[in-house]
Amino acid sequence: MEQCLKCFMIFICLITMATSTTSECGPRLKYAWGDALQDTDCAGPDGTPYPRHLVNRVLKSWGQSSRQARVAKTLDPELMRRALLEAHGGYSEGTMKIQSNRTARASNLPGIAPNNGCGGTRLCKTRYNTTAPMYGVSLTSGQPVTIVQKFPDLLQQVVFEVCESSECSMVRGSCTQTYVPYLFLVLPLGPVTLTGQDYVLVESGCVCRPDPL
Repeated sequence: MEQCLKCFMIFICLITMATSTTSECGPRLKYAWGDALQDTDCAGPDGTPYPRHLVNRVLKSWGQSSRQARVAKTLDPELMRRALLEAHGGYSEGTMKIQSNRTARASNLPGIAPNNGCGGTRLCKTRYNTTAPMYGVSLTSGQPVTIVQKFPDLLQQVVFEVCESSECSMVRGSCTQTYVPYLFLVLPLGPVTLTGQDYVLVESGCVCRPDPL
């Protein structure tokens, strides 16, 4: 009896682990989710697996076969990721130095870099990182779209920056999340250009809105 109970507990644990693994899917932003650098089988909005066969078909129509990709020597995704983080960190520090005469310090830990920037001041705590989103919500149609990602031939990496505080730190007010539209190659092919691109909003930082006096 005791042996059966142990087997049952192990079975429950395995099911729990499998469920938690499949439910977590990259950074869950408001209008985009999944990360092609981390997730292999991130489910779409209808629960179906990522349509790699359609992605391959689109890339082939672009003339980006695996042989052509090797000849082109695409940039290492990790190098691109570091470049994006360094550029974003440098921009944030430069903006704060101009407006507050104080340079923000970003953590050297890989992955998530904390930042206290808020519209060029140190009023709202934020964090930023890179992601290669696999799904998003079209800004033009409001419908879910699949963002074309294929490692390492074509990775559409972006930087996101999300609020970590709801209240301003130096004045009375609230921190409001801001967004910026990014242009992605998507499926179904988007309406913005002939190449099938469409806009998806991505978190871009915080703005401190002071309370009225």
